[in-house]
Amino acid sequence: MPGDGDNSPRKTDIAANRAQSSWFHTPRPVKRLFDKFPLISYPANKLPQRKSLDRRRNALYTFTQESDGQHDLPSFNPSCLKWQTYLKLMGADYVTVPSNNHASPSGSLPFLMPACSDTESALDSIAPVPSNKLQEWASKNGGSAKEEPGNMRYEAYMSLLDHRIRNAWLHTLYLNPTNFTAVAQPLYIDPSTSSTAARYALSKNLQAAALAEMLKTSTSPVIDIDMLYRESDSAFAALSQLLGEHEWFFDEDAPGLFDAAVFAYTHLLLGNGLGWRVDEERLGKGLRDGRWKNLVDHEKRIYQKCYR
Repeated sequence: MPGDGDNSPRKTDIAANRAQSSWFHTPRPVKRLFDKFPLISYPANKLPQRKSLDRRRNALYTFTQESDGQHDLPSFNPSCLKWQTYLKLMGADYVTVPSNNHASPSGSLPFLMPACSDTESALDSIAPVPSNKLQEWASKNGGSAKEEPGNMRYEAYMSLLDHRIRNAWLHTLYLNPTNFTAVAQPLYIDPSTSSTAARYALSKNLQAAALAEMLKTSTSPVIDIDMLYRESDSAFAALSQLLGEHEWFFDEDAPGLFDAAVFAYTHLLLGNGLGWRVDEERLGKGLRDGRWKNLVDHEKRIYQKCYR
């Protein structure tokens, strides 16, 4: 009944208010601690800068060795090499800067810092261009912008590079212990830190990330290594058939993003600079035994066009 003891509306409201305030009440010991040591929000880290870098030129941050970056030689990372080559094909003016994922605003390389006037305030106002925006940036800033086909056929062939060939690359580089020690560690691990413990942790993280990427496109929780290399083999064979006797893919008058994406793998597999130890004969073997000679010739044309 209304007005009966504890059921009065006023007492109910007071109890509810007390219960609600208790959720947001800071215990006194904790409050005293934060009074002594208040939380401070520091400003975001500035983007990587180098005193010797000419800010009046565009800067492409990639995985590359210091000496290679100074001479704008091809990156040892397929994703970086793809965009490095594409920007060259589009006639974009830039310098290559050695970097790593930790220095990237998006957490991955490559990214590009557009040119600006040589002042601190001007640099702070320039937004970096992540890799998924580089094609758009190149179309506006390159000297010879080119529109890509962008149809289902184009996407189907691009998926061969992004999945079948990339998965075999990840296994060869990161999950084969001999290759990891001989190739991945000197390129990705050692330049990042001199700490043995940190190198060990970073190695495990890279290998776990590679396996996770491979499992994304696998129908089984276990990687079938033989199937992995057979699929990469069939992908290269399909690309060779697609190119045929043409100079550039899709019978285009000039090379574009797809040509750069293919070159990113064929160049790294044909070159001897990486120091592969094992399994290199399985990944892209047809590039060396003459089966896909047109892909080898294509690699040479791109190299001559961009890096000579």
